[in-house]
Amino acid sequence: MFTLGYSGFTRDARLGRGYRSPYAKTKQDFESIFDFRDGEVPFSMFPLGYFGHDASAALLSDGEVVACAAEERFTRVKYSLNLAGNTLLPRHAVEFCLKKAGITIRDVDIVAHYCDFTSKVIEKRMSLLKPFLPPDEAALVHRSYQDIYETMMDKRVVMEQFAVMTGASPKEFVPVRHHLAHAASAFYPSGFEEALILTIDGTGELESSLLTIGCGKTISEVDTCLLPTSLGALYLIITVYLGFKSLGDEYKVMGLASYGDPKRFRGVFENLVTLNGNGTYFTPLLARKELQEFLLRMLGPARKHDGPFEERHADIAAALQESVNIAVLHTLSHARRETGMSNLCLAGGVALNCTLNGVLARSGLFRDIFVQPAANDEGCSMGAALYASAGRRPHQIAASRRWDQVYWGPEYTAEEIVVALEGFRGAIQWVKDESIAQTIAREIARGKVAGWFQGRMEFGPRALGNRSILADPRDAGMKDKINEKVKRREAFRPFAPAVLEEDAREYFDMTGLATSPFMLFTVPVLEHKRELIPAVTHVDGTARVQTVSRNTNPLFWELIAAFKDITGVPVVLNTSYNVKNEPIVCSPKDALSCFLSTDIDCAAIGNFFVQKVGAV
Repeated sequence: MFTLGYSGFTRDARLGRGYRSPYAKTKQDFESIFDFRDGEVPFSMFPLGYFGHDASAALLSDGEVVACAAEERFTRVKYSLNLAGNTLLPRHAVEFCLKKAGITIRDVDIVAHYCDFTSKVIEKRMSLLKPFLPPDEAALVHRSYQDIYETMMDKRVVMEQFAVMTGASPKEFVPVRHHLAHAASAFYPSGFEEALILTIDGTGELESSLLTIGCGKTISEVDTCLLPTSLGALYLIITVYLGFKSLGDEYKVMGLASYGDPKRFRGVFENLVTLNGNGTYFTPLLARKELQEFLLRMLGPARKHDGPFEERHADIAAALQESVNIAVLHTLSHARRETGMSNLCLAGGVALNCTLNGVLARSGLFRDIFVQPAANDEGCSMGAALYASAGRRPHQIAASRRWDQVYWGPEYTAEEIVVALEGFRGAIQWVKDESIAQTIAREIARGKVAGWFQGRMEFGPRALGNRSILADPRDAGMKDKINEKVKRREAFRPFAPAVLEEDAREYFDMTGLATSPFMLFTVPVLEHKRELIPAVTHVDGTARVQTVSRNTNPLFWELIAAFKDITGVPVVLNTSYNVKNEPIVCSPKDALSCFLSTDIDCAAIGNFFVQKVGAV
């Protein structure tokens, strides 16, 4: 049985009757996100038109993963958002999945979608928000919800768009509630027979968080956090306040937080996120008109997108991060006591917050934690497919085996790589190298920055050793060099270490973690090792660590082992193979274009060692 899951809605004029959302654009400022305009409501009132970003597709065959990928990797349009504010359905991602399986869309038995909006859900959503809104604004919100639902989210519209995208209507179409898709994406790959599951993001149909228990092949609801409470929405609003983009820049706030002191604005965030005695929390000002004025009064003027960073901005980020940590710990401490569950699964966009995940691991609350590697909406394609498969044929969901790798994207043959290399003849020189791992290890040990393009592309937002840029972590100046001349991003942004799995505890405090293969936990660097690997040690002495196993990625392991043989250090700096505002590279052509447009010194594209013409 083939099950195809996908995430995304579209506002494309050809498929969505011309509707465009101003909030789909990523360069909103702190004034505009509080506006009613273009048929959409302020962000604090949970605009429906915000749905659709991070479109992806995933294919299962009898419950086993065949392929999955995000649409942005093929279109080179980050978050699957075009400049007009239209989201893009995952047409290329679906085509890739089908091609990988050697089937057509007519061979797919079940198509699962990552949301389940109905007219009743829209009315319930409105009833949740109405008590917090003045009557005139409530009427505007209701009208916006109705219009967007009818043009973008109604099941009939979604199925019509799917048929246009793929050329065929599904044999069976299963809409999956958004947070259940998140929950399934985390539980079924966790390897746990039973576990507590927390999903947490900006918003689903009605909730921003869902607490469930996974047992065997079933997922049962325990509690839900309904709108207008939302840690994810609050985090995004503060992200925009700090001058970052309104989609996808939350991780910058997480990095900035390490430079700040939470005490200065702790009281402000205690008013923004309040704790209840039953393990719940509340964001009392969300959906209220006075939120914008409150933030400006208590925090000062919002930072402009191109404005300088002040100490105040870092302190705000630190207080925000602290408030999220406290609220989630509050919820999970209560749930741990009430359910007795010793294993935890996490998914939803907030689960990509590595600082929070590290706090949870070190808390000792749970024996083991599994975080979905594609925890954001990109992972909901996989979650929808897994949930639909478990519901229809639970015996076909793979027996509890923990994911230890996510290399399920496209790969390219040597012949295809040569074609790409020939396309850049005159700008590059290359040689085939059967010892490519050793060669790149030597180059980065010499202080070079290397592109590393191998095998199947990773699923999720992290580069895990197949679409990576690598460098020497021992060079204290390397962080600034890569931020400025390669990644072209803010100087405060940290880089991650990739370490041989067997050597991880010699360099990092892995309390609460057996391994960290997906770069989803921030952990302390051991104090006596910090000066040895300064390029991957953040200002607060932590690192977002990736442990590399010889079994799951033997070539990347071989490279790090070779670097260890040369330097004595089993760690390399690993960052994603892309530049600011672009998706991670997918194809050899993408990798070579990025190589030539930056100060990357050399690249390994498969077994080919590539340099720029004239390089020494």
